[in-house]
Amino acid sequence: MNRVVSNAERPSRQCRVRVLGRGKCSGWILPCICFCAVADEPSIAAPPRQDRLAAVLANLPHAETRVGACVIELATGKTVFALNPDRAMLPASTAKVFVMAAALSELGADFTFETLLARDAENLYLVGGGDPALGDQKIDTRAGRSRLAVFEQWSTDLAASGVTEVLGDLVVDGSIFDDELLHPTWEQSDLNKWYAAPVGGLNFNDNCVDITVAPAALAGAPAEVSVFPKCAAVTIVNKCRTGSKKSPLLHHEFDSTEYRVTGQCNKRWPFASLSFPSPGLLAAETLRSVLSDHGVTIRGTIRGGRARLDDGGLPAELTIIGRHHTPLADVLGRIGKDSQNLFAECLIKRIGVEWARRRGERAARGSWSSGAAAIGEMLRRAGVDATGLRVADGSGLSRENACTPRQLAAVLAWMYARPQGGVLRESLSIAGVDGSLRKRMRDLAPRIEAKTGTMKGVRTLCGYIDADTQGGVAFAIMFNGIKGSSAPYKRIQDGFCGILAAHGKR
Repeated sequence: MNRVVSNAERPSRQCRVRVLGRGKCSGWILPCICFCAVADEPSIAAPPRQDRLAAVLANLPHAETRVGACVIELATGKTVFALNPDRAMLPASTAKVFVMAAALSELGADFTFETLLARDAENLYLVGGGDPALGDQKIDTRAGRSRLAVFEQWSTDLAASGVTEVLGDLVVDGSIFDDELLHPTWEQSDLNKWYAAPVGGLNFNDNCVDITVAPAALAGAPAEVSVFPKCAAVTIVNKCRTGSKKSPLLHHEFDSTEYRVTGQCNKRWPFASLSFPSPGLLAAETLRSVLSDHGVTIRGTIRGGRARLDDGGLPAELTIIGRHHTPLADVLGRIGKDSQNLFAECLIKRIGVEWARRRGERAARGSWSSGAAAIGEMLRRAGVDATGLRVADGSGLSRENACTPRQLAAVLAWMYARPQGGVLRESLSIAGVDGSLRKRMRDLAPRIEAKTGTMKGVRTLCGYIDADTQGGVAFAIMFNGIKGSSAPYKRIQDGFCGILAAHGKR
């Protein structure tokens, strides 16, 4: 039976990070040796708010569902509500909170991703810095530019300098990250979807292809197909016909560059984005197409290669044509508000680069394991007991991830007191206003800033409530093992937050 305890009941615990070890999920695992059995602790009379919070969680729709929750008062750091707070559970996308906090701690709030175009006497070099935002529609729209704007500017700069022909190759350098593009524990059925796109050191358009069909002028004629980005590596097999039905279908295998359209089309039909198996190739082919449109021809081929030196710089013989920078805050916003998985995966690998460099590794490359190690180091600095934490990836897509409600709430509370804490808060979804919470808890806007997590059998939520007031709290509430619809658990989470918000109502 689940019971609630107050912070006063809890015996003091030494906060420590256990020794890191490599696990089967190709991440670094902080092993779950044990966790607190809350039901074994002595009971005391709970204050009214604890009673109300406990009542919300007492009668779940399914008896098999596991629940955990933790609420920490920001002003004092005290745990003011706890229900199975040290139970290791699947976090889904709330795992992104650890990555966001570690990035601010490891990289700093002023960090920017950098992508370079350089050349020598014969070749062009497209050098990635792990930026997930190059050609991202939301970020580019917000900046008032097209997704091709960076490549168009570089093409203009090349042509203006008198370069109209590149005799050699376009060399793609994504070596800032390792060569593991897909996490081995991601489910294969997800791999052709946009939310499981491959993770590269050089990325464009979220490493996806956007395909739209539209009817032709004559019934029975092949439908018209448009593709973004314009990329010679993408093969379209069009079996879709203009007809009276709106039943177009798009078929794609995750490791293929072929996209097949079938069915009938009677109106314009944009399909959901599908992944492209080679991020660097997609970016390079798109750049070559834009260069051609601006009168710059590449005579050679597109090939992979390493231009970066071990210290991350470029050889003196390379001339930089253009630089593109993306602020960390832009990447955090897409992660926290929109739960964009690729952005979180690039970020965990990028903090892994810095972690490896600080350890003195030559030619450091970002990986899921080095990023997980950086998160473990952050938790140690924060004084958060990492027992039970498993970091497999950055997005929470892997079912090898695990954390406790206390760990989520504690990291949020720690970040709140740090100079970069405001950047993290601004990156989270605001209930009733934007992101994944824009349609939830509208009556509490804008008092709740939080990160959602949803996958089959899992519904999680963590964040801040009334962080600008004396009664502000960091909280986490997690449900695992849900049978059937998770919608009732969303309503329970909203009710839980409503009670916390009512307590600190301004």
